[in-house]
Amino acid sequence: MKNVFTALSVIAAFLFTAVTTGAQEFENSKLTSQTFMAAFFLSENEGWLADNNGKLWHTTNAAQTWDSVTVSKNFVQLQFISSENGFALASGAAYKTTNGGLAWSELSLPENSTPKAICFLDGSTGYISSFEKIFKTADGGASWIVAKIEGVNILDFHFTGSSMGIAVGYDYNENRCIWRTTDNGATWKSVFNEENHFLNAVYFVNENSGFAAGYYDRAGMKEPVILSTTDGGATWQKNYRYTAISSDGETFTDIRFKNEQEGYALSVHNYDVFTRDGGQSWQLVNDTDELSATPVFGLYQSLAGTGPLYLIGDKGTVSKWE
Repeated sequence: MKNVFTALSVIAAFLFTAVTTGAQEFENSKLTSQTFMAAFFLSENEGWLADNNGKLWHTTNAAQTWDSVTVSKNFVQLQFISSENGFALASGAAYKTTNGGLAWSELSLPENSTPKAICFLDGSTGYISSFEKIFKTADGGASWIVAKIEGVNILDFHFTGSSMGIAVGYDYNENRCIWRTTDNGATWKSVFNEENHFLNAVYFVNENSGFAAGYYDRAGMKEPVILSTTDGGATWQKNYRYTAISSDGETFTDIRFKNEQEGYALSVHNYDVFTRDGGQSWQLVNDTDELSATPVFGLYQSLAGTGPLYLIGDKGTVSKWE
């Protein structure tokens, strides 16, 4: 494994194609022929991308230039809590770095666990889900306690503080797809269990307002769906559902906001939507001129960003929404 990041000889800014449509601007670029599977931005300037060929990419200047390092692991989730300290999931295992991603050590998880989602609040406290279980650590992954949620597959977390968090996923038997903790993850309570809702992602714009995205199963047809909360996840309302699906169905895989008003929900193929009014209304990307420069059609794998949003995916695609 390389022990230093290798600077790209081509500056990413030269690869960007800036397209302005009204007040919106998307910058599209390609960094590699590989597919980016995971992304995380610690700030507006610093972020990491992981491709499917064991390489980690790093920027400190808002994606103008990138360095890369071969880590020989195909990460599917990334999270950094500082420029040096980060966590990742890959191939049924969890990893930790203390030097900005140059080297990674595997965390020792409870036996017979297959990690699905990761969420660390700081260098000590974090959560990892496995089927029917949520693991919590208070010592950076050295040891774990387990909260059992029978029949549920948790796929994403979001914490708005040290005590309050939301977990979303699938429950094929009892329709319990949103769970909430108010005691630092010691216990979890089901807070949404309407039939046929299956959720992949959750994101909060502040401690009260949040959104969960996935799909609604209508007689075997998947329809993209978004739920919302205004009381910190205690209750949830139906926010958006697209019923005019003409193919084999669709699902949202990720949702994220770049501020309290502008957000984006990522679909598997071609039903991406965005909002400019805090989620009161959603528009299909392909039905508007505002974001028509976005290369959708199943290209994207992940969303990231703390100010600008980054959509990343197939063939090294990186799209930046300022």
